[in-house]
Amino acid sequence: MSKGAAIAISLAAMALGVLFEHQNIAFMVGLVFAIAASANFPVIVLSVSWRGLTTRGAVAGSVAGLVSALALVAASPSVWTATLRLGPAPFPYDNPALVSVPLAFLISWAVSRLDRSAAAQAVRAAFAAQNVTAQTGFDRPRAPAFH
Repeated sequence: MSKGAAIAISLAAMALGVLFEHQNIAFMVGLVFAIAASANFPVIVLSVSWRGLTTRGAVAGSVAGLVSALALVAASPSVWTATLRLGPAPFPYDNPALVSVPLAFLISWAVSRLDRSAAAQAVRAAFAAQNVTAQTGFDRPRAPAFH
């Protein structure tokens, strides 16, 4: 299974490399960072600052950020018009982060607010202790001493 996945990923990377060979590499790196920020930044910020974030909210926000960023990149002028030559782009901006990051925040917040499961209650209840430990280092488990 892993060999098949490696071959599939390699073929997809080669196809994308050929498709985007005339794009500016610095611009492409910026898109990668925008996609990563859309999937990760809202969840990281909310997990350290908001006691209401639940696991379901974090997963939903991360998936929403990733999917929306990928869709908006595909619909941007640099891909839709310049690379694929499909006419005017449906999304007017080259970078998706202006829309996808706030969307990920909103989805994380909404799903967490609507989550009434027992697991969500446990996560909310554990926030205060975890926050103190994360900010101060107190009450953290001690690593075993090797002498």
